[in-house]
Amino acid sequence: MIQHFESGQVAQASQIHAQLLPLFKALFLTANPIPLKAALRLMGWEVGGCRLPLCDVPNDVVTELQRVMKELKLL
Repeated sequence: MIQHFESGQVAQASQIHAQLLPLFKALFLTANPIPLKAALRLMGWEVGGCRLPLCDVPNDVVTELQRVMKELKLL
């Protein structure tokens, strides 16, 4: 997306942004970095948990992340 934008291919960059928008929204369903770490764990990365005062990721957030990431073929 960034490469397209920087090379002047704004329409292509905008198209990629629109495709990824559901992921961007899912990554902000709760306070960051909770959903981001959950998404990385779903992809197999060992990122550890969040430190206090942040809590574990809610199940509904994990479910939504999985749904979106599967749709985007990230899982």
